[in-house]
Amino acid sequence: MKICKNCKVKVISNNKGCPLCKTVLTPSDEKVIEDIYPIIKTNFKKYNMLTRIFLFLSILGAIVTIIINYATYNGLLWSVISIAFILYFWSIISHAIKHNINIAYKFLVQTICISLLTIIIDYIMGYTGWAVNYVVPELIITANIAVLILIIVNRMNWYNYVLYQMAIVILGFIPLILFFLGIIHEPWSTTISVVVSLMILCGTMIFSDKNVKNELKRRLHF
Repeated sequence: MKICKNCKVKVISNNKGCPLCKTVLTPSDEKVIEDIYPIIKTNFKKYNMLTRIFLFLSILGAIVTIIINYATYNGLLWSVISIAFILYFWSIISHAIKHNINIAYKFLVQTICISLLTIIIDYIMGYTGWAVNYVVPELIITANIAVLILIIVNRMNWYNYVLYQMAIVILGFIPLILFFLGIIHEPWSTTISVVVSLMILCGTMIFSDKNVKNELKRRLHF
């Protein structure tokens, strides 16, 4: 048994710090009781070894593709596409391992990563604009709808998703900006992306409860 002098609570644990304020705990005369929840130890050596092996194979694969592309060059830098896919693979793995990351945040990150990946592929293949005209707006629309479904299914935790939903909504206006800049020439995909983003933004503001508004104030500091 230990005591936190700051919080004035007794802690039934062998931890050195208070779980509330992180202050160093003071031992008491009472018998120390074992942790209620057992500590599950992760085999970090095994995990680090596997990570290093896959990292080595990834670097080796990237070098091999560059060499083959250089030796058989016919005007197309397809090795850049291969390297982009390797980097995207690592982004997926890192997010899959971190189970505690908000799923709406995963949608946001994957939308950005896939959009950049398709733009790179389009550029390497001669750039015809299919990525920015069709793929990027459709990805943003899909991400908006996916988070909306997530909110409807898990309404009790809506406030946990709202910030990332707002970020995806903002992404929905990027095709409109690119359209006015002359980079995007397809009006339909841009229009749908903006309309979906506006509808979700209005719906969030109208139907949001006190928890959602408090979360926005807490996160955005206003």
